[in-house]
Amino acid sequence: MLFSFLDFHTLRLNTIAADTGFSPRFLFNFTSDASLGIICSLSEQFIALCLGACSIQATMRLSDRDAGPAINARLEPLGRTALSIIYADKSEPQVAIKATGFWLDGEMYDHAALAEDTSETFKREAAIYDALGSHEHILKSYGVAYLPAAQDEGSDLTAKREREAWALKLERAPHGNLRERILKGDALPMAQRLSMALDLAESLQYIHSRGVTWGDVSTRNILLFDNHHIKLSDFAGSSLRGVYPDLLFACEPRYWIPTTDPPSPERSRFEKELFALGTGICEITEWALPYGEIEIEELQEKLMRGEYPHLSEDNPARHVVRRLWNLDYTSAEEVSNALRMLVS
Repeated sequence: MLFSFLDFHTLRLNTIAADTGFSPRFLFNFTSDASLGIICSLSEQFIALCLGACSIQATMRLSDRDAGPAINARLEPLGRTALSIIYADKSEPQVAIKATGFWLDGEMYDHAALAEDTSETFKREAAIYDALGSHEHILKSYGVAYLPAAQDEGSDLTAKREREAWALKLERAPHGNLRERILKGDALPMAQRLSMALDLAESLQYIHSRGVTWGDVSTRNILLFDNHHIKLSDFAGSSLRGVYPDLLFACEPRYWIPTTDPPSPERSRFEKELFALGTGICEITEWALPYGEIEIEELQEKLMRGEYPHLSEDNPARHVVRRLWNLDYTSAEEVSNALRMLVS
């Protein structure tokens, strides 16, 4: 009697092994160790339970050593900051994923150094992209990616807003950012640089018209597409009138207003935005990094001494940049009009 039952047990394990890919020996050891009563009660429900446990084990979190090859096989790193890691899933290469770390099968590997409470940050940036809408020089947003809902959560809009967001999905720029292109040298013709500066000013004019203050004007956040077509990106720290009144971040120090002697009054964030636009136009038309490649300590000293980035005497946009640095303009529209005169 016992012999025939074990024969049946072996037959069932061989059948299950053929269906699942697990070896009969593994299944026998697993089921034998799972319960002292296995020989006495080998029900279909228990077999299903064993297989369920095996399946869970099969999708366990990878070790750090195994995660690297898995990430390289399925994901393509694109860049990282202290607040996020940007990558593409090779199955959807046209989409850039902005996340806290690399996500594989519901598990996160690696972690941006200073990223905290990124769920709300991703939702905030997605809302600002929605407020900006479609524009030829604004990066497209495909919305927030949410963690799976808990069993007790509904699928309505309110429940979705309360769920944790793990990433923001964005249009992928095939040629990186403008700062990287400038650092490579091989400057574009001045006419093309002026046209690019005009695109920047007009795009900022549009952003302001939508109630948004970018807050992080920089060629690092200007992405390049074919034929040097530019699109503005990174609105994680931007403000949105009536929704997100405060800026979360300041622009990079190269775009700060230098100290004056005697010290000038604290400038409004809109004045700082227009000043930064001047530095952006300077970087594009000079095709050079503002202040050059220097250490942050030296940059701080230059700012404290009231020094501005280099601006050539023969730069056709020189007077526009100077007026922006002097805070003579009151809107990005005025800047666009001035640049348009140089381009036409």
